[in-house]
Amino acid sequence: MLIIGLIILAAPVLSVYMDKAGTAMFFYSGKAHGDKDRKNRIVRCVLSMMIFGMILLTGYMNGCAMSKQERLAEELDGQQPGGIEGKVYEIRQSGDEWRVYVYAEWITFGGGDSEETVEYRGRSKVLLYMEDVGSLKTGMKLTLSCSLSRPDSADNPGEFDAREYYSHKGIYIVGKDISILECGEDYSRIGDSLFRLRIKSGEITDSVFGETDGSVIKAMLLGDKSGIDRDTKKLFQMNGIAHILAISGVHIAIIGMTLFGVLRRLTGSYMASGIMAISVIVLYGVMTGMASSTVRAMIMMVISVIGQVKGRSPDMLTSAGTASVIQALIDPGIILDAGFQLSFAAVLGMAVPGALMKKLIPTKNKVVSTLVMNLAITLATGPLVIFYYYQFPLYSIFLNLLIVPLVSVIIFVSIVVIAAMLIFPGILQGNEMAVGIGAFPVKLILAIYRQLCEWAMKLPFYSINTGHVSVMMIVVFYMAMVGVLILLVRAKSADCARVRRRMVCLCAAVIMTLCCVCYEVASFDREFRVVFMDVGQGDGILIRSGMGVNILIDGGSSSSNKVGEYVMVPVLKFYGAAHVDYAFVTHGDKDHVSGIQYLLSDTNSGIRIDNLVVPMYGDIENMGELLELAEKRGVNIIYMDGGSQMSCGKDAAKVWLNFLHPSEKTDIKDANDLSAVIRLEYRGYSVLFTGDLGEDGERELISEGGDLSADVLKVGHHGSRYSTSGEFLRAVDPDLAIISAGENNRYGHPHGETLERLDACGADVMSTIDYGAICVEITDGGISVTGYR
Repeated sequence: MLIIGLIILAAPVLSVYMDKAGTAMFFYSGKAHGDKDRKNRIVRCVLSMMIFGMILLTGYMNGCAMSKQERLAEELDGQQPGGIEGKVYEIRQSGDEWRVYVYAEWITFGGGDSEETVEYRGRSKVLLYMEDVGSLKTGMKLTLSCSLSRPDSADNPGEFDAREYYSHKGIYIVGKDISILECGEDYSRIGDSLFRLRIKSGEITDSVFGETDGSVIKAMLLGDKSGIDRDTKKLFQMNGIAHILAISGVHIAIIGMTLFGVLRRLTGSYMASGIMAISVIVLYGVMTGMASSTVRAMIMMVISVIGQVKGRSPDMLTSAGTASVIQALIDPGIILDAGFQLSFAAVLGMAVPGALMKKLIPTKNKVVSTLVMNLAITLATGPLVIFYYYQFPLYSIFLNLLIVPLVSVIIFVSIVVIAAMLIFPGILQGNEMAVGIGAFPVKLILAIYRQLCEWAMKLPFYSINTGHVSVMMIVVFYMAMVGVLILLVRAKSADCARVRRRMVCLCAAVIMTLCCVCYEVASFDREFRVVFMDVGQGDGILIRSGMGVNILIDGGSSSSNKVGEYVMVPVLKFYGAAHVDYAFVTHGDKDHVSGIQYLLSDTNSGIRIDNLVVPMYGDIENMGELLELAEKRGVNIIYMDGGSQMSCGKDAAKVWLNFLHPSEKTDIKDANDLSAVIRLEYRGYSVLFTGDLGEDGERELISEGGDLSADVLKVGHHGSRYSTSGEFLRAVDPDLAIISAGENNRYGHPHGETLERLDACGADVMSTIDYGAICVEITDGGISVTGYR
């Protein structure tokens, strides 16, 4: 219903702007813009009402169809055997894997001994993961059996959510373990030719520009981001220039509008030139995957070309409004897609705040004018960047001033080089000098990009990690921004020459700005939280105090090789904890340190650790690599002994961390039983972290006579049967026990005996297997616990 409502809101806006500019309605009237003829106005009003009704009806029907597909997907419980009949509409390669997109006409699954067969007839999108596509081609009809499931959902805050991502593209079901039962012979000649052209162009790009630069060119020119160099991608993301990797208006303008202009001069015909240019750009969009930003730029170009053919002036807001409604009608879920929103925010930034700022700062200096426009686009897209990526690259305004103008050079030269290699393969294939000369400008510009980004990252506050923000904070910012700009323009305008009226406008702008700043600052999340991340088979805990102190206790996984990049970094950024004050390591096992090692080794992760805290008498031998990394990065290493204490924060909000075990007196040799045991105290509540402590370590800890009582217990060794003994539970007496373990792990964690002991002591038990990330929030009112799933 949200989608349908947004389409309804878009319809009258579209109608108003279409009536204003008349670009998209040229075929209903041969008169120029501004004609006051009554009959023409009536026609426009009737047409606007018809457009409104069509959009309302189509939006409702598509919204209902999407809801039906989503309900069908919800009936899938894990992976189930099923079958599909449909037609292939796109084939993509992602590393060693192929992704085949199918318009399914018939889907069935279930039908086991205790399951009822579910059957769905109706067009729906399905994504198939295949190791090899063989002779499969775009447009082919096929019947297959496979294992059906829903896309994976996120288990942690800030983590990439494949289910949400694909739902915005109208895909709710994915298939694996594909077995093709029947495949038709007919296929799309155009689609297959474009597919082969894309593959061949990608191969040429890799051979000419090299693997690293070639991956960037393929993303910019072919829409293929699957093999993009990871370091380059992160470098661009951290500096706010990753948008150049997406096919957007710049590409369409260079390819489409340049072609239109050339053809117009050669043929002298607007109509013929427009048809040919539009045809080429549509084929290019199909070849590159029809991303939301590509489709938006294509539609706006089509409207612009049609306007020029009919002698009408294009209007940016009209074109953008038309493009947004067309895209929403085809795929209603796309309006919730981050790429869609950022693409249109950039256009609206040029049309609204950009136009207002030009009135405030009138200038003929191209550099100043470009800087003003970059600022306007940043103001429009910045809140969305923060909302989706939890950080704001402070120097992106100036970097884009240098980088964006050179994008056209990269695209133009790359197109020329690839086209030459396609047309004259025999001549250029072995001519390394000619190929090297052609590739040199692109490689040089990309090297400049990297160097500029590296220099920017050495500046203070190069990227501000704000953490997650609410939708209302975004809305308030946009309202305040537009309101302040309008007031400032009025204060400067001629009809505001009287000093009193001018001062009123200026004072109102200042007050509105201050109110906005106060609201935004007050709305930031500052609650004290202990977040038990779902890292699979391992441990990873973030303690985030209300005073801005961020503490890690362990961070690693034995079931995920990239837990640092795909889980810990997103969680830390989501909570605004890119600066980690203390990282405690209980012992040196991989499932407790691999993520922290990643944070220390990757300079482009955006996470900084100040202090690494390890047990003085613990498992130091297995921490050699970790300690070496810390020293290399200039991280301060703190060795703590049993009985020592650390405090963070001030006054009532002070956090106390008591280091209970191991001490100098220990005679334990087992690495797990030498795990550091830490007791957190905050506002009269306590949490006990036990690492992989086993029964021997628990007995020694009890014998030392320290205070082990805790409201929340992080169960030792992922719920192993050889930890969390009855005696230890009586000493701790927890109200809540949290287990961090991986689903279907080979150790059988958590063990049934351990769960029985926890139940016997009266503790509520929560596991990351069932709840995903578990967040414990401590306030004056007590403890509240929520699972992310």
